[in-house]
Amino acid sequence: MDPGELLRRLSSKLRSEVGPAVADEYTRTQAFMASVILGRLARQVSLAPAHAEAERADLDRLHPALEAVLAGAPPAVVEALAEARTARTVDALGPLIEELYRWGIDADPSAARALDRIRPVLRADIDRRMEIAS
Repeated sequence: MDPGELLRRLSSKLRSEVGPAVADEYTRTQAFMASVILGRLARQVSLAPAHAEAERADLDRLHPALEAVLAGAPPAVVEALAEARTARTVDALGPLIEELYRWGIDADPSAARALDRIRPVLRADIDRRMEIAS
């Protein structure tokens, strides 16, 4: 059985059978909260493969574009870009963004162009996280 489906079933049992059968109000509330948590976890597990593929695709498009834009960037920016490229996660873009701001988005238009390419990837990551939370 799919782990996401198993977690959904556990969530449903807690909500429909365990919670209503518990007499103590505090314990009943905890059973219902556990149901909510398991429901969210089930959604995360079920969406994980699609989200991982979407993140990979976003990063596969982003890194070549950043390399072109940041060809003459300072060494700290180039190093942060190389580390982000190696890590291959959206979270790894954080140090690169910090270095771009240190470089100065007003000092060099390349930094601003790089951030313009990063923002849609960050927005897509937020949208995927919100899909789990909803």
